[in-house]
Amino acid sequence: MAEKYGWKDENIIKLNLPKWDKFLNNEKQSLYRSIKSKSIFLMFTWRKMVKNKLISPQYWKNILQLLDNISMNQEVRKKNITIYFTIHHKMNEEFNNILNILNKTNIHFISETQIFDCLKNIDLLITDFSSILFETIYRKKPYVIFIPDGNDIRIKFDYTIDYYEIINSFKNGKFHFENIYFNLDEAIEQINFYIKNDFKLDNRLKILYKELNLKHDNNTSKFIEYLSNS
Repeated sequence: MAEKYGWKDENIIKLNLPKWDKFLNNEKQSLYRSIKSKSIFLMFTWRKMVKNKLISPQYWKNILQLLDNISMNQEVRKKNITIYFTIHHKMNEEFNNILNILNKTNIHFISETQIFDCLKNIDLLITDFSSILFETIYRKKPYVIFIPDGNDIRIKFDYTIDYYEIINSFKNGKFHFENIYFNLDEAIEQINFYIKNDFKLDNRLKILYKELNLKHDNNTSKFIEYLSNS
């Protein structure tokens, strides 16, 4: 990215995200959470790179089938788990009518202003390539990357070349992440695995998190100090 836009190395601030400081203020609260209050958070990114401004029907279809999946919802109800779901505000209008067909007592739809509060306590994240993935990695919680329209044959024609390249990068293993799925059944299988195992990290994620080593180190103060001395 830096090379693409001509940024020089000395002009790049290398630190973890300042917003992670807010997690520290809530650690005590998280420690006292009820054992029964396990939760899953679903959030998918908006598709700003769609040429015709209409998002792929496969995108909506796979998200709805995920939310409505029988085996997942059976596991969720069995363990008294809450599912929180939100959609990017730029897609709300297109998605509102679709939401009406869902009537699941374990699914709670939240607004964008509630996202961070939700991230503080979730036990599993399901997303595509939203940056909230790094919040989950930072907190050492499991995640599942599911790209709802990743196998859509229309992507090459209806989406811009940037988006098409992102999908291919995931498919070709360019991004060093685990648990990347384009097939709904495979994604559901991995989600159910984490539910049945009480959301414990598997060895693949443990190794990945150790390699990434995302940690808090007074990120906000470092950022302010950098700007003050610039």
